Amino acid sequence: MSISKESTPFKEIEKALENQLKITNTITDNATVALFMMNDKGYCTFMNPAAEKMTGFTFAEVQEKPLHYVIHHHHPDGSPYPMEDCPIDRALPTNNNVRAHQDVFIRKDGTYFPVSCAASPIFENGVPVATVIEVKDLTEEKEAEKALRDSEDKFRFMAESLPQMFWTTRADGYCDYYNQKWVEYTGMSLEQLYGYGWLETVHPDDRDKASAAWLQAVENKEDYQVEYRVRRADGKFRWHLTKGLPRFNEKNEVIMWVGSTTDYHEQKGLVEELVSTNEELAASFDREVAASLKVENQRQMLHDIFMQAPALIAIQRGPEHVYEMVNPNYQKLAPGRNFIGQKVADAWPELKEQGFFDLLDQVYTTGEPYVGNELPAKIDRYGNGQFIDTYYNFVYQAFREEGKIVGIITFAFEVTELVEAKRTLQKNGNQSAQ
Repeated sequence: MSISKESTPFKEIEKALENQLKITNTITDNATVALFMMNDKGYCTFMNPAAEKMTGFTFAEVQEKPLHYVIHHHHPDGSPYPMEDCPIDRALPTNNNVRAHQDVFIRKDGTYFPVSCAASPIFENGVPVATVIEVKDLTEEKEAEKALRDSEDKFRFMAESLPQMFWTTRADGYCDYYNQKWVEYTGMSLEQLYGYGWLETVHPDDRDKASAAWLQAVENKEDYQVEYRVRRADGKFRWHLTKGLPRFNEKNEVIMWVGSTTDYHEQKGLVEELVSTNEELAASFDREVAASLKVENQRQMLHDIFMQAPALIAIQRGPEHVYEMVNPNYQKLAPGRNFIGQKVADAWPELKEQGFFDLLDQVYTTGEPYVGNELPAKIDRYGNGQFIDTYYNFVYQAFREEGKIVGIITFAFEVTELVEAKRTLQKNGNQSAQ
């Protein structure tokens, strides 16, 4: 009696096998690790997509020769790698599983990349017929490890290059790193210093204070700063300033402390010397403040006099005669103009050809005052383009600071109405005489 392929049991078996094959293909096609299969001759009989992506080879390109001679044929130094020396290829004939074997494979473009491999023999009727190989690309992991090593090397290089005694601790305050400066300065070994050995170097009178401050900083997760005397290798104690900072993670938890201990014995001596003369300095400062206040009061009084004087008063500083102060009566000459901080030439462009700027330069250069009586000036008083004739009695007087001419003070009175009145009287007198 035979079973027909059309029978129900056969169809169910066939369907089950198809489903199993689909599941297997789905798993291998979507696996993140590269999967290879080799026959007993070392030829590749299967590659999943991850393996093709990893190596750059397609399955069709590798099935014509032993897999070893496609992706594992040379060492990174360029020397040949015989297949009989390869632990992956030896897994089948020696009936051994290979686990977590780290090696270097070669891509299609000739570049080497680090991998972790596992190889398992497959048996049929007790005879080894094939090998399944799982491969994970370790490029990113190795780069991360190298970056970490480089970072640690950089940290240690910087720490050992510092002129201060540098240290780090765990989150609980236990010192787990000292730079070589600690050993050189204290004469103690690193083994003696680790943990809380640093306290043995602190002066007995300062030890309790230093320890209590450190424990409080660790408990409160706050910056640590304290000064104490440290025993040098020759037995002498010198003042040091120690600072420590906590480092936090994203959860605001302290993960370590970083700090330095700096010899500032000479600086502290200078500070104490300064403190000892503090009273004298304070008294001297009080005298200077009093003198400064007196000068300021006098300056304010002079300023008030200028501002309230009926004269037109202005102070110009420097060889370019920059306005430093004008009183209200001077401002009335041109109510819409901003004088402070302006050069005279910029503030009064209409006076350029009227000789006043030359007079200012003359007084600033010679220091000799200039007195002008009823001098005419044609000005645009309201900034509307209408120029009017005005007349002034004025004095340009240079002023000095530390014996050097630094500016000019202008005292003036506008006598335009007086001049016009005199002209009117003169005109009327002439008419009467006729």
